[in-house]
Amino acid sequence: MTIFESEPGSHLYQQRVCLEKIQNMLLKFGLSPNQAKVYIYLAKVGPRPASEIVKALQLPRTEAYFILSTLQSRGIVNGTLSSPTIYATLSLEQTILSMINAEKEKINMLSKHAEEILDLWKQIPTSALETNEVVNEKMQTLQGQPQIFSKLWNMINSAREEILVLGSVKDHSKFYHSDILGTLTDSVLNVKIIISPTKTMPSFAKTIDKKKIRLLQESPKDNQCFVIKDHEEVLMFLRNTTYPSGDTFAIWSDSKALVDSIHSLFDYSWHDGKVVS
Repeated sequence: MTIFESEPGSHLYQQRVCLEKIQNMLLKFGLSPNQAKVYIYLAKVGPRPASEIVKALQLPRTEAYFILSTLQSRGIVNGTLSSPTIYATLSLEQTILSMINAEKEKINMLSKHAEEILDLWKQIPTSALETNEVVNEKMQTLQGQPQIFSKLWNMINSAREEILVLGSVKDHSKFYHSDILGTLTDSVLNVKIIISPTKTMPSFAKTIDKKKIRLLQESPKDNQCFVIKDHEEVLMFLRNTTYPSGDTFAIWSDSKALVDSIHSLFDYSWHDGKVVS
């Protein structure tokens, strides 16, 4: 039995809990669950051939080789030129620094491309032709926390009147740690926040103006989360923070029918919510 299979009460279980927390944190750096598991195994047990990794983690052989190739391409695993190849990892400190630097490089490249695109765009004259184009309602799918939160920030920054938010304690905790809640509560917008389901005020929300918060106690599920802007746009999570960060999934739309429906649900929930005293 490996540490990943240890049962509650066994001497390995506490170590399993710690490793699963590390595994979940590595997902935030773009690794898949099995990639993180292979990395953790090699980092803890030391250099190993692929056959031992396959046996220890019970992975399909083809998947294991694909994972090792992917981790090598990311520069956090290396292999010897011997036969069989022996795979080893960078230290955790070096690995984290390497992944952070890779993300910074991506951002730098995107910023450079953005400047080039804007320069080219300015060289194209704006058409003065009038058209009879009909404005169509739109819908956009978003996967992964970075993409979803980027859209959420756009909604907040372009809002003129109000932002309405309904979500679980875990959803609002994510918003808090991303500084979304702080920005909202400090803004001049009409902000209403529903936390559901809960009977007590979470500690992170105690600094927020109580008039802006309602607690919904009777909702049987913690998978509802949506944000409404100015009665014009809605961002609705289909997979919220009950899923790993990379698996979160949401839709954004300016469909009047959809916005009206979700707005009615929010108003109903706000009316039924507990006033924070």
